[in-house]
Amino acid sequence: MASPLSLAAASDPQFLFTPMMGAIAMLFWVLQTIPVPVQALEEIASEMGATYWRFNGDICELDTVGISPTPPSGSEGYVECNCNYNNNTVCHVTKIDFAYNLLSGTIPIQWALTQLISVSVLVNRLSGEIPRELGNITSLTYLNLEANRFSGPIPPDIGNLIHLKSLILSSNQLTGRVPTSFSELINLNDFRISDNNLSGPIPDFIQNWKQLHKLEMQASGLEGPVPLNISLLSTLTDLRISDLRGPAQEFPLLRSVTGLTILALRNCNISGQIPAYIWRLRVLQMLDVSFNKLTGEIPNDIARNLKTVFLTGNMLSGNIPDTIFKDGSNIDLSYNNFTLRGTDEAACQQKMNQNINLFKGASSGNTL
Repeated sequence: MASPLSLAAASDPQFLFTPMMGAIAMLFWVLQTIPVPVQALEEIASEMGATYWRFNGDICELDTVGISPTPPSGSEGYVECNCNYNNNTVCHVTKIDFAYNLLSGTIPIQWALTQLISVSVLVNRLSGEIPRELGNITSLTYLNLEANRFSGPIPPDIGNLIHLKSLILSSNQLTGRVPTSFSELINLNDFRISDNNLSGPIPDFIQNWKQLHKLEMQASGLEGPVPLNISLLSTLTDLRISDLRGPAQEFPLLRSVTGLTILALRNCNISGQIPAYIWRLRVLQMLDVSFNKLTGEIPNDIARNLKTVFLTGNMLSGNIPDTIFKDGSNIDLSYNNFTLRGTDEAACQQKMNQNINLFKGASSGNTL
């Protein structure tokens, strides 16, 4: 039966957290390989800066009571372990969450010797290359390394984690291409690599990720065009791609991706018209196709849930339909060639709960 182990990390930037990460690695080693002696846990606790532990009977269930120094506000410190091994005498760590702890140093390679299912080190100061040894934790279903200082290439070994459902690598300093071994990650439903320094095209093998719900590649460094086979990802609900280098392309074919709630294709060198079916997607709530080379007009038939629309920096023209002005909407039509009619102005004035930007977006002299 899984049980929680609460840990905490120091917040003072002057402290080096590498010893703490080493202590955490030691804790995982102890929990995995032998019955956990209380004395060993107390020694690890002391090395991590805890003044004492409070035990709750089961030696895999304990809380950090005294911590020096104080952990950052909002920090997580959670370890879950499973002690149903060898007649409840051996524990395996299955989940760790050290988000927002300002941890420094590197990921201990000892973690690769565990039976982890979930790992999150979101928003820390971990650096160096992502250890290739993480590819040995084949039990992993969730891996979140977002917002750290990891650099270098993504290790191809991560492609061994065929049970992964979420792989989140955004906001690091990663370089190189997306490994071809990632084609094996067919169980992914969440993949994010935004805000990195990657290179090469968006890989065609994303068509293998048939269970994908969320795909984020914003300012990743990757090149366009958006692969045509993205239309095969019919389960997508959240698609965000931006800042693609490479040749111009027409609007990606997304007719079969009817469950989209968020669609962002910002600065992707897309030309031509926005397909009419995009405006009619029933559950679409946010559309951002800013800073492309789009032409054509906004149709009158717009889905009722679409209230956030960013079209700035294109070559769109024609009248602005009244149907785009909804209560609570957030709209940016600036830097286009729209014509603002009197009825458009009236529609704006009737619905005051709106955020609308038409700066240099209309040829009329009317002012909203």
